[in-house]
Amino acid sequence: MKSQLDLNLLKVLTLLEKHRQLKPVAKELGKTESAVSKHLAKLREQLGDQLFVRGAFEFEPTEYTLNLLPKITKGLNLIDDAVQPVALDPMTYEKPIVLALPSLAQYLIGKSLLLDLLETFPKAEVQITTWSDSSVTKIHDESIDIGVQYFNDEQVKTIYQHHLGKYKGAIVCAKKYQQRTLDEKLAMPYVLMEMKGWQDKKAVIKRTLESNGVKINKVATVDDMTCLFEILCEMECATLLPATSHLKAHTDYDVTVLPENLQLEQPLSIVANYKLVNHDNPLHRLLVKKLKQHLF
Repeated sequence: MKSQLDLNLLKVLTLLEKHRQLKPVAKELGKTESAVSKHLAKLREQLGDQLFVRGAFEFEPTEYTLNLLPKITKGLNLIDDAVQPVALDPMTYEKPIVLALPSLAQYLIGKSLLLDLLETFPKAEVQITTWSDSSVTKIHDESIDIGVQYFNDEQVKTIYQHHLGKYKGAIVCAKKYQQRTLDEKLAMPYVLMEMKGWQDKKAVIKRTLESNGVKINKVATVDDMTCLFEILCEMECATLLPATSHLKAHTDYDVTVLPENLQLEQPLSIVANYKLVNHDNPLHRLLVKKLKQHLF
């Protein structure tokens, strides 16, 4: 037997054992009978045996082939198993699942998302943490599976930004101020939410207003959503937040979507950040689906 055995040809032996005719083997391999015959000839040369001999009605395996086939079949099955995509069974998945979300997302959908994930992955420990300056590093070292943020055109190429959807900017204040006009609401004192991560304390909607000639009176900044909403109830003030359906559903607050002339020309995309190598990972695909379902 020659040392350089073409492993790609071994499938011919298992199929010829199964069908005992060249025609069905050729059909299953998507080749011509002539090509299959050449493959068989090459294998005979490499293995130093006839392998199959033509009988009265069909090909019959030699003794050498009969001894060899179980090993070949086992080897080919191992290779097939190795290259098959790993199936995800959420019911038996046991590894920790970690997601990083901005404070607003946690406040609005954290509870429903967590309950959904715990039901979907009953054997896994689920952790929802706050997106921070270190989140991208933690995604790289896989201590965070997925993190949600605005699209970042300066993001490193090893992080994939999976588009989830877009939000328009809105003014949010206590319900008792809902009758005020847009100009009156824009003139209110503003308490803003600190944006952690790549935005690094830059209020996206505030910058958009300023680019359109509207300067708001910012009196304070906080980094906790509960604190922000408590202040909105206590003070005559407003804040700027994405106009999410969850926020609009809150009965204690008035949400005024900014008119088109005060919006970004292209509203910023909300994305799920994860390692590029995990783009086809079934776990990440399912987590992206869940995030999109709850956020939009």
